[in-house]
Amino acid sequence: MSPSASMSEAEAQTLGESWTVKHLLRGKNIFVELVVPGVSFSKDRGNSQAKGQVAVFVNGKHYQTYHTAAFIIKGLDAGRHQIDIKLTDESSRPLGYEKSFTVSIP
Repeated sequence: MSPSASMSEAEAQTLGESWTVKHLLRGKNIFVELVVPGVSFSKDRGNSQAKGQVAVFVNGKHYQTYHTAAFIIKGLDAGRHQIDIKLTDESSRPLGYEKSFTVSIP
């Protein structure tokens, strides 16, 4: 199921783990928060968790890579946008976590 612009939270089953992507639309900015069990976005964590980063794509084009579980996608133009979230390791290899949602900017 692909979340619509009105949904703010979606869950996905990946590699046997449940993870959550929450987003909040404020004007032309999207506030995004990820909850990913077993994945750390901090370089200071111990070896018990996979080290991850977040590759964000807007309408199929790479927007930015984040090293945090919460971030802001800023300044989108008016219209409908597909946001793709892909988690990778520190070497940009896929971790198997991918999620998409759509937003409409007035």
